[in-house]
Amino acid sequence: MLTRTREGQRGFSLIELVIAITIVALLLLVAVPALQSWVSDARVRTAAESFQNAVRLAQAEAVKRSRTAVVMLTDSTPSIDAKPNKNGKRWVVRLLERSTTDDDEGSLFVRGGGEASSGDVTVGGDISLICFNALGQQTGLSGTANGLSVDCDKSDNTAVSFSRISGRTLKVLVNLGGKVRLCDAEKTFSESQPDGCPSTAS
Repeated sequence: MLTRTREGQRGFSLIELVIAITIVALLLLVAVPALQSWVSDARVRTAAESFQNAVRLAQAEAVKRSRTAVVMLTDSTPSIDAKPNKNGKRWVVRLLERSTTDDDEGSLFVRGGGEASSGDVTVGGDISLICFNALGQQTGLSGTANGLSVDCDKSDNTAVSFSRISGRTLKVLVNLGGKVRLCDAEKTFSESQPDGCPSTAS
């Protein structure tokens, strides 16, 4: 006949429970800042990739429609009436008018988007818009010529940076020929660090 013992049913003592809770609390103290940092870095990457995709869309539209297309940073709601802002967290892709008899204004707006809700992401750079010609290459246009009151500067490795305070900085680079790439500003481009930025990137 089998007899039950209470030895296998023993629970935690109060001291063991306090020690376990203390260890869990310490682990959380270490993990939470790291998790917050990871989330912030992910927001930076999302914002940078969103803008990189917008640049590529502007290029594709310029080539497809054989006319000048612009990708513009803005703080306005993405629309045909959005105004350029070099620190804007939203973007707009639009076409430039060829003449007063051209398509109606509504067809000039291609798409808008961005990371306006990411308050801890900072957008920086010396440009608020990049213009592409029908070959998908950067083209320089004065603010008067493009109708947006801001010049489309044409330079090699045009850079727009996305960062957070004391954290990761990613740059979207566009060269004169139209090549677009995303790079990590904390690294220098080399064979061992292909995701780094060139030392000449502004």
